[in-house]
Amino acid sequence: MNDLPSLLNRQHAHLADMLALLQEEFFLIEQRQALSLPELAQRKQTLVGDIQSLDEQIASFDAAAASQHQPQVKEITSLLQACQEQNDINGKLLELSITANRRLAGLLAQLRDRNSLTYDARGHTRSGTRSRSIKA
Repeated sequence: MNDLPSLLNRQHAHLADMLALLQEEFFLIEQRQALSLPELAQRKQTLVGDIQSLDEQIASFDAAAASQHQPQVKEITSLLQACQEQNDINGKLLELSITANRRLAGLLAQLRDRNSLTYDARGHTRSGTRSRSIKA
């Protein structure tokens, strides 16, 4: 079962699963369901390990054997590229989400501490109640 065609078929299946997982991750990030992301990340990590293991097994075959399966190798390569692109998109969306959450947290802190706002040396606002010079 470790012949090149079966390894290539398994690799194709793993990459298709990875792409589906990345699309699910995109949906979860987009819907702001962050509590589901750790379980998904664990599944991704397991799948990445399987893909790397298959890559090592496939690499052990000589170039002549691989050239006989060139169409399948091209399809796997394009699937891998699609996974990388989706992963990059997910990373950028996650960064934007984190930035938006930080802005929201700052805004909520300002609203909460509206009556006790003060300015630092750079002109940025901060809560006056958090000052280190006040001792209760």
